[in-house]
Amino acid sequence: MKRKLFCLLMICGIISMIFQPLYSYAEYNEPANVQEPHLVIGRDYKMPVFKAGTEVRLAIPIQNTTNGEAVDVFVSPVIEDTKEFPFEIDRMVTDRKVSSIDSRGTETAAFYLNVKKNAEAKTYAIKLNVQYSSRNGGNYSLSETIYIKIENEYKAPSLSLMDTKVDSGKLLSGSARTVGFTIKNSGDLDAEEVKIRLGGFSGSGLFLDSPQDTVDIQTLPAGGDRIVYFNVEAGENLDSGTYSLDLFITYKDEYNVPYEVETKVYLPVEEVGSGQTTFVFENLIYPQEAVKPYTDFNIKFDLKNIGSQNVNNLKISVDAGEEVLPKTMSVKNIDSLVAGKSVPLEFTMFAKENIESKNYPIKVSVEYETGGGSKKETQVINQYVGVFVDSNDRESVTPKLVIDRYDYGGEFVKAGESFPLTISFYNTNRNHDVRNIRVSLTSDGDIFSPVNGSNSFYIQEIPPNGKVEKTISLRPKIDATYKTHNIFAEIEYEDTKGKDYSTKELMGIPVIQEANLVMGEIALSNENFVGIPIPLSLEFYNAGRGLIRNMMISIEGNFDTNEGSLYIGDLEAGKNNYYDVTIVPTALGTLQGKIIFEYDDEIDQHFIIEREVTLEVMEQMEPPMPEPFMELDNTNSPSSKMKIAIGIGGVILLAVAAFIYYKRRKKKLEEVDFYE
Repeated sequence: MKRKLFCLLMICGIISMIFQPLYSYAEYNEPANVQEPHLVIGRDYKMPVFKAGTEVRLAIPIQNTTNGEAVDVFVSPVIEDTKEFPFEIDRMVTDRKVSSIDSRGTETAAFYLNVKKNAEAKTYAIKLNVQYSSRNGGNYSLSETIYIKIENEYKAPSLSLMDTKVDSGKLLSGSARTVGFTIKNSGDLDAEEVKIRLGGFSGSGLFLDSPQDTVDIQTLPAGGDRIVYFNVEAGENLDSGTYSLDLFITYKDEYNVPYEVETKVYLPVEEVGSGQTTFVFENLIYPQEAVKPYTDFNIKFDLKNIGSQNVNNLKISVDAGEEVLPKTMSVKNIDSLVAGKSVPLEFTMFAKENIESKNYPIKVSVEYETGGGSKKETQVINQYVGVFVDSNDRESVTPKLVIDRYDYGGEFVKAGESFPLTISFYNTNRNHDVRNIRVSLTSDGDIFSPVNGSNSFYIQEIPPNGKVEKTISLRPKIDATYKTHNIFAEIEYEDTKGKDYSTKELMGIPVIQEANLVMGEIALSNENFVGIPIPLSLEFYNAGRGLIRNMMISIEGNFDTNEGSLYIGDLEAGKNNYYDVTIVPTALGTLQGKIIFEYDDEIDQHFIIEREVTLEVMEQMEPPMPEPFMELDNTNSPSSKMKIAIGIGGVILLAVAAFIYYKRRKKKLEEVDFYE
């Protein structure tokens, strides 16, 4: 058995002695065949689909198709027309650097972009320029085209004329009046630098009673409207009828794209001739302070005939509906009013009991006759005044229960966390209490739910001018959106006579979602050497339900880096993103650093989160030198090839001889054992 083992070891030793110098020579003396790098867009690039108005990550894989290393790789899009380019130029980094791409390797150039809200929904062809160098100092460039699909649900700003109103209903020939135009933006984007110009006066008989024919509006938000005013004068010889003018509207969207709208406006004109009669209300007096129920107040004015002819059979009346009534006669008749003369008029009125405290319009009408015989016509002009009625201070008014104060313990409440809501109920009546008060709290979409109790409670009594506080514990839904949600208090109560009343009060509670940034594992290489770039990648998520705003990521430590800071902007709930950076160790030992995340939440609270980076850095290893064994001047010569072939053949013959010797020896030993 020992002889068998000895023979095997001897054979292995002979083979290793013969082949090792051949392996060493082939490893270190074979001529190198290093190619120049050649980069292309990677095969794993798939056309992304982005939505307009969102922040996106455009990842472009750059592949090295040769065994030569590419360094200082710069990738940049070619922007030939900024209006056609679907991304916001002022918020993007126009090029992206990749430190190096190894032999046959692939690296990602990631762009963080904002898609324009007005980007046309289509597939865009975007040309990319790639510039890079080799380790030998060669410079190269290439151009390739990628495709990106944009989907857009936004409507461009759309301004249009919605309404035209003339002071007193129509223009009068020979005088100027104010004309208001209501302009509405029915689009989904804001309109900027809005200019509204009134034109078309030439030959119309209308004139602009002002040197300024254009009104500027800085911004008209999406869905908003605005009234602009012009003073328009009708020529004194203008006949009655409807006259048209031109309204020009120019504006831009938030990406500086211009728009223009032209529309016709129609203005009614009434001729004031020698037979025209008009009236004015001079010295008009009515209550400027609040009036009380069953308290008299007066409306006084002088009615003047400013026309050129006398007027007969005038009827002047007042009307305020069923809540405010006249105490004197509501209609006064005047047989005749001479041209240029005036007549004083006065009406006494009062407000009924138990009416709502608010402003009540009172209409004063003047009805008169013009013409005679078959041409007799009845004309009417109206004048309105407003009187505020305050019914809360009367002893006999209905008792009114209101919520005068509520508190929820801070400036906001957090979604999913309970909070105490304290409500103060106030009896506004000075003389009567309220009883048997039942309060039920509800909210839109059942956003708030009671904690360990009911959403209803009972108050036995509140005295006159008295207050009672109640506290109830509530919890907003965990997925409640960030905004002010309404809580409705439905209140039922009785007066001292047992009469039932009900009212509904509203409370606004701002709810926020806490920001929750979660980071994955840092992707690093296993072996790291001084001066060799190390790619670092980190994926992070918005694991909360609220928006993360103004995110900025940076890295610092005992190493060098280029473009280590990255602005992400907003990160929506449930979304993820990546931070890719390349660092270069400058010293041996333990490399320590940190990745710093800074961001704001939806209520502008600022957060700073740091992630530690630690790795070991080694010295670059020099390749081992081959051991000398013989001189081989030219391995490509026929004699060198012959020597190698003879060596290999000798090894094979030795191995065969050893195997035959082993088999024969084994057979002989078996025969000896048999006879023994």
